[in-house]
Amino acid sequence: MKLLHLSDLHLGKNIGSYSLIEEQKYALDKILEIIKDEDIDVVMIAGDIFDTNIASSEALELYSYFIEKVVFSFNKKVLAISGNHDSSKRLDINRKFYRSQNYYMVGKYDPNPITFYDFLGPVNFYLIPFISINKAKTEIDSNIENFTDIYKKLLENIKYKDRNVLITHAYASDLSNFDEKEYNLDQKPLNIGGSDAMDVNLFMNFDYVALGHLHRAHYVKDPKIRYSGTFMKYSFDEANLKKTVTLVDLKKDINIKKLEISPLRDFEVREGKFFDLLKQKSSENYIKFVLEDDFTIENAMAKLKEKFPKAVSITYANRSVFNKSKSLDIDIENKDIIEIFSEFYKYKMDEEIKDDDLVLLKRIEQCDQKN
Repeated sequence: MKLLHLSDLHLGKNIGSYSLIEEQKYALDKILEIIKDEDIDVVMIAGDIFDTNIASSEALELYSYFIEKVVFSFNKKVLAISGNHDSSKRLDINRKFYRSQNYYMVGKYDPNPITFYDFLGPVNFYLIPFISINKAKTEIDSNIENFTDIYKKLLENIKYKDRNVLITHAYASDLSNFDEKEYNLDQKPLNIGGSDAMDVNLFMNFDYVALGHLHRAHYVKDPKIRYSGTFMKYSFDEANLKKTVTLVDLKKDINIKKLEISPLRDFEVREGKFFDLLKQKSSENYIKFVLEDDFTIENAMAKLKEKFPKAVSITYANRSVFNKSKSLDIDIENKDIIEIFSEFYKYKMDEEIKDDDLVLLKRIEQCDQKN
């Protein structure tokens, strides 16, 4: 049985003021090609399907497009859970209808596995969506104190007969050798200070564990316990990473490989002097600029966007440049509003205001006085 492990789609996400819907569709189309070419049997989505609890119409349409392609055009099965970014109640709507179409969405925990068969026999899939500690105390056991307690309770009756796969959304860590630096800092933690971690040793009896929540593709303690990571970049911290999805061939001896997803537009970090950066080749990529100038640049972003239309942010390598900026000293007591504005304009733009603009300002002032 061939499985494709996805997670953290974050459909509808923005970077700066830009929507990533176009890039997300491009990447999902690449994944559809993999599903077809690799003859995938089951697509697993380990939570954070959407970027917000109330997804935009564009994000909903894109997800529907992807699922309908997988289920109806390719006749494949989909197993999906809600993550901490998702609304479990919204995703759980029409569960019975979806299951009749081979789309198995779990927003509310169900202890019963979903079982499929191949030539080797049954494979039991256990789906555990994200659940907060407070909700677990109310719905599962009032004695629960942490995320490890949640999983101890939910996994306690599993017999591990035949082959078993877990799909869940959590921060799994070997608590006997805990390293909080492993946590991807561009994620909103489920709790403060790493207290969202749960003990990965509880997962060792599964044949494969499809994890969601952390954005970097990696395994935890054992190669069979794995984060697929995001299918595209969502942070400039990932500018130098290649993004992948995870293919799992669930035979007697499990075979796992990562397949790269090339982006429509990449993420870049460019460093250097402002005017040197302006001389660089133009790009449609999303770019974070780190300026190495010893003074602030007026209208730097506007000037950069003329050549780099997807410029996202500007920072200065030397933060002390903000303390070197020229001071604004305007005599507001002895000047009229037009004179004050003219001096402010010169301060900000480092040039005199144009005569045509000055005439327009005076007309506006006259109209205001009449009213």
